[in-house]
Amino acid sequence: MAEQGNTTALVPIEGEYVMTVNEFDQAGKKTELKAVMPTSPDFKQWSIMQQVVMLKKGPWKLAPVQEIVFAIAYANSLGLDIMTGDVFSTGDGRIGTSNKAKIKLALATGNIVGIETEIRDTGEQLNLAGCVQKTDLECTATIHIKGWTKPIVRKSRLSRWYKPKNPNWVGNPEHMLQLNTVAHAMEYVNPTATESDEAPPVGTTYDSTTIPQRTT
Repeated sequence: MAEQGNTTALVPIEGEYVMTVNEFDQAGKKTELKAVMPTSPDFKQWSIMQQVVMLKKGPWKLAPVQEIVFAIAYANSLGLDIMTGDVFSTGDGRIGTSNKAKIKLALATGNIVGIETEIRDTGEQLNLAGCVQKTDLECTATIHIKGWTKPIVRKSRLSRWYKPKNPNWVGNPEHMLQLNTVAHAMEYVNPTATESDEAPPVGTTYDSTTIPQRTT
C-alpha cells in the first residue's frame, strides 16, 4: 500500500491527453502509470489501465494496482458499480461490498417479497464518541422471502455497530443502523464476499493444533 500517497496529472503528449498517476510502494519506490484520456463516457468501455488510473485519483488512491484490478473484476462479475462505491478496499487486501450493494443484489434475485423495519429506543444511556444519539437504539429487520415459511428476522443495537470514524454514523445513526441491519439480513438471501470482520487475519496459518480434530 502506498505510504507517500499518489499524484495525478493530465498532460498532452503528441496531440493526445494522457492521464498519469504515480504510485509509491512501502519502500518509497515510485512507479508511473499512464493511460490515454478515454473518449467514451461509459466507464465499462474504458481500458483496464484507464479505469485503474482514474480510480487512483479517487477513493482507491492508496490501494495497490493489483487490488484495484481485482476489485474491478469482482464488481463486474456481480453487476456492481465500483465508481459509485458498491465495492471498496478494506485496507487489508480484501474487497468489501457496501450495504446498499448487498441490498441491491438481494432484491435482484426477485425472491424478496417484503421488508419491514422497526427502530426502538431502549432508553439505555449511551456515551458514543461524537454521536448525536444519547440513548441506545435497537433495530429489527424482517425480510419476507418467496417460498419460505418464515421470514428472516435480524436485530441489532447501535451501541454494538457504531463507527465513530464514519460521519454518517455520527450524524445520522438511526438511518445507518437501519441500513446495516437490513443489509446483513439480506446476506442470508444472497451471500456476498467474506468481509474483513468475518475472515481470519491475512497471513493466518493453520496446523493440527489450531484446527479442531474430528472425534469418533
